[in-house]
Amino acid sequence: MTGKFQLSVVIPNRNRAHSLVRAVLSVREDSPDCEIIVVDDCSDVDLSAEYDRLTDMGVRIFRQDTHRRGGAARNRGVREARGTHVSFLDSDDVWLRGRAGRVRGFYAAPGTPRTVMVSNVLLHEDGVIRRPRQPEWRPGSSLVEYVYRDMGWVQTSMLNLPAGIAREFPWNEALRVNQDTDLVMRMDRAGVGFHMDPEPGVIKEESRRHDRLSHHVETADFSYAWYRRESRDWSPAARAGYHLQDRVWRLADTGRRAEAFLALARSLAPPVHPRETARRALSMIVGRDIYARMRGSYHSRRRVPGAAGGCVAALRTWHDMNARAEAFCDAAQVQEPRQHVAMAGVTG
Repeated sequence: MTGKFQLSVVIPNRNRAHSLVRAVLSVREDSPDCEIIVVDDCSDVDLSAEYDRLTDMGVRIFRQDTHRRGGAARNRGVREARGTHVSFLDSDDVWLRGRAGRVRGFYAAPGTPRTVMVSNVLLHEDGVIRRPRQPEWRPGSSLVEYVYRDMGWVQTSMLNLPAGIAREFPWNEALRVNQDTDLVMRMDRAGVGFHMDPEPGVIKEESRRHDRLSHHVETADFSYAWYRRESRDWSPAARAGYHLQDRVWRLADTGRRAEAFLALARSLAPPVHPRETARRALSMIVGRDIYARMRGSYHSRRRVPGAAGGCVAALRTWHDMNARAEAFCDAAQVQEPRQHVAMAGVTG
């Protein structure tokens, strides 16, 4: 697709009202001109009041006939997108001001049509925002090595790309986990370039919730099956990094502690990040809640100029968007109900 730059933001959603509204409002706050596409993955709660108000704001709502999960919803959003470029956002994350402008500016430069721009990220966990370490990216490096050996962050809500590339590389709808790593790995193998933007463009929700797919018992097995299929050409360090960054926490979070300690031992062959290994071990020994308090106390004593200020401002943004989303949802519930033959009109 050629022509004047237009950004389409694709947001899959299932059963979420408040956090979805928060995500949409955060995009609108940054760029009133963005096309926002919400694909409802066959929610089994009534979101018609919220969807009505979002439609009034110009948001395009599409509903899947059956529950097919996030990959299928994102693929539907890409097919419906009218923009020259596409960004992805999960419905529990918050888009940060300035991201749309940086995407526009990046793709205005020559030599970027076959490149994915990866926004930097801040993490929200139980009321605290922190900035994870993002290692340096060297163009031409392997994405798998960057993610697993170097501990780089490349996640769904960080991705911005030309619409043509988004259509050329659809999400693997058969996967229930590791969808984002699988997608960028396929792009990397096909010669698509990557650019890591140094500025945070999203706050990713990392608070522990039992309704998240990543906390379901079987997801550790889904992830490991994917790893065994895909890791044949990975370096030993990337394989060790997978165990440290993925397998350990999936097993630990679902109560499979003995297997988690075995995976932690596997992450030392070869050792990729001994300090991170020690942190994971401590977290499993003392428990997640105690470890979170210990880490919070440690970070509160550290003074990191700039980074701390950015996190404080981001937390204000998070609270502001939360309050605005709550008011939006309250207003949606008291407005006059509409005839909902309309919902069939947005069903594909």
